Amino acid sequence: MRHVLVLLALLLLPVPLLAQRAEPPSYGISRAWDDYASVLDRYVDDGRVDYGRWKAERPSAWARLLAWLEAADPAAWPIDRRRAFWINAYNIRVIAGVLERYPIESVREVGLLGGRIRGFFSREEHPVAGEERTLDEIEKEILLEPPLFDPRIHWALVCASKGCPELRPEPYRAGKLDMQLDFQARTYLNGPAGHRLDRGRRTLHLTRIFDWYDDDFEDAAGSVREYAARYLTGAAAKAARDPDWEIEYLEYDWSLNDRR
Repeated sequence: MRHVLVLLALLLLPVPLLAQRAEPPSYGISRAWDDYASVLDRYVDDGRVDYGRWKAERPSAWARLLAWLEAADPAAWPIDRRRAFWINAYNIRVIAGVLERYPIESVREVGLLGGRIRGFFSREEHPVAGEERTLDEIEKEILLEPPLFDPRIHWALVCASKGCPELRPEPYRAGKLDMQLDFQARTYLNGPAGHRLDRGRRTLHLTRIFDWYDDDFEDAAGSVREYAARYLTGAAAKAARDPDWEIEYLEYDWSLNDRR
């Protein structure tokens, strides 16, 4: 009798309420970043990526994330939410580009003349927000232009190479983006890929990212020296501010950030 009463109660519920209960949860930005977090946790360790296992296992979370990224429409979102979206989109599509070609030793193997012609970053093969894009387009035409531009973005974009900043083990999220970008800047610039001190020659060697994008850092802080000094610590910060110290740029390590 109890089962009959329950069935009758359900039948008397308004149709919209029954439909609402029957629908699965929508797949939106929160679930997308949760899926991204799950694959980062599984395949990334200390900034190194286990591309081999990732490619072999083809996790369903990754497939869902790529499909959502292609269909997403961030145009009307608040600035920090859009900025986080496009940083994540760049890093996700870099990983996707490597996985499609793995095993490789460097992204500069893609294209001709060390990637200068039809290279890894200039191929229109990345479906994001309803369009096929290049990685260069996402970086230089979206993230490094107003209204999204913030010079700290340079320390968040990961080009699948050992010379670039390490892949953060979590998605960028609007609610804590400022903290995440600050952490990236300080961690990378104070690490071996970010700077090296030559006390004998009184020379501060900085990442070549400062050379490639010097205008961005000069606009932000007045000079590369001053921008670097904001994030460097100890003797390196003092050297950056000391005009008697020369500034030179490190060779960039383009070998793949593989966990092998």
